[in-house]
Amino acid sequence: MGGMASPLQGLRVKVDKQGRLVLPHAVREGFVSSPGELVLFRTPEGLLLQPSTDPGTVRIADDGLPILSLNRTVTNAEVLAAIDGERSER
Repeated sequence: MGGMASPLQGLRVKVDKQGRLVLPHAVREGFVSSPGELVLFRTPEGLLLQPSTDPGTVRIADDGLPILSLNRTVTNAEVLAAIDGERSER
């Protein structure tokens, strides 16, 4: 990337009277490929906005255990974080 700033870096967006963010056309065109949800994360650097991923489908295997099918690869780190998250809620 060579340290070049993205043309969207530092872009100001409007917040309307109802508290909704108004994304400029250039952002929507390059970021939102289809109607759906975006996910907002708070990070040490600020806020991170990402397209929501497909939640997948759940089916029951022959042995009675649930199987989650996703349309993407899941990393080991994601699995371990999900397990830790579930354990911390108990």
